Formats: sequence, structure tokens, C-alpha cells
Amino acid sequence: MSPKVFAAFAKILASFYQNKTHSAALEVGAATWTLLSIPCFEHSRKVALNAQKIKKTSPELQKCELVVGNSNLLEFTDKEFDCVMSSSVLEHDKYFWKSVEEIYRVLKPGGIFIVGVPIYMTLPTDYMNTTLTFKRHGIAYNADFYRFSEQAVREVILEKFTIHESILVRKYPNPYLVMSGVKD
Repeated sequence: MSPKVFAAFAKILASFYQNKTHSAALEVGAATWTLLSIPCFEHSRKVALNAQKIKKTSPELQKCELVVGNSNLLEFTDKEFDCVMSSSVLEHDKYFWKSVEEIYRVLKPGGIFIVGVPIYMTLPTDYMNTTLTFKRHGIAYNADFYRFSEQAVREVILEKFTIHESILVRKYPNPYLVMSGVKD
């Protein structure tokens, strides 16, 4: 995760939690540099979910509950979390809509879902409306299924949410969007 992406998540969280309290946060696709290390989670229950066991942990990640699981079928109770975050995960999820439904289920009413994904947009260097990173990234991960438009993030991924904030982190060479929605 780039520092700019991390900063976008932190900015959205700061604006959302100005006068609110929270008790539990879930990061779907957590890795060594975890979003759960953002200071607003200091006194919260922090759950780091990944499809595989995280091999290299950081001091920040060691302060979290580490859970191996599939985001298509989360093993948490309904309305368990105040905040759910996902950065650079849904494009690798063959059935991302199942994960979004599960995130909605485990999020409390009034809770926030923040999602970061690579997006496509027309750039002068585009070849057939793709991104410059797909050739390298798609082959390396062997499971890089999607690039979303800003509209798809807003109207598909966050369809059941009230949009809170949207940050276009970068345009070139690999466009990246962080957007948040609040569960009604």
C-alpha cells in the first residue's frame, strides 16, 4: 500500500469519527502494513482478515486479532463492526459482490465501509482502456479479475450505502480510488 492510499483512508476516518465513538474495526485483506494502525483505532477491537496466514507480521499487526478466512463468507455475527476497510482486495476477489454483501451484514447501522480499488479511466497512455500495471500485476497475482470505474464503486460496491467521501488518490500511471459509504 502506498503512503498516499494510507493517508486517504486516514483522512476519511478522521472526518467520519470527529464526534463519534467506535468499538470494533475489520480490515478485509489485511497485510503487514495494516490500516488498523491508523490512530483512531488505538482503543478499538481490531480484526485483521486475510485469505492466507500472514507470514510477516509487524508490531501494528501483532496488536490485532489475526483471522484467516474468506470474505465471501465472513464468520462474524451480524452488526459486529463499526468500521470495515478493504484496500486493493476486491479486484482480486472473483465473487466480490459476495464480499460486499458480507461486509454489509457485519457492519452496524451507522458504520462506515471504506474501499480502495484500482480504477480505470481514460488516460493518454491507455491501451484498450486498461491500466499500465495490469500486465505485471495480473500475472504476478494470478487472480486479478477486475478494474472498476468510479461509477461502479459508487453504484455497485456501495449501492446500499450513503456515500460519505471519495478521494481519487492518483490518476497516473495506475488510477486508484478510495471511497466510503455509511450503512443506513
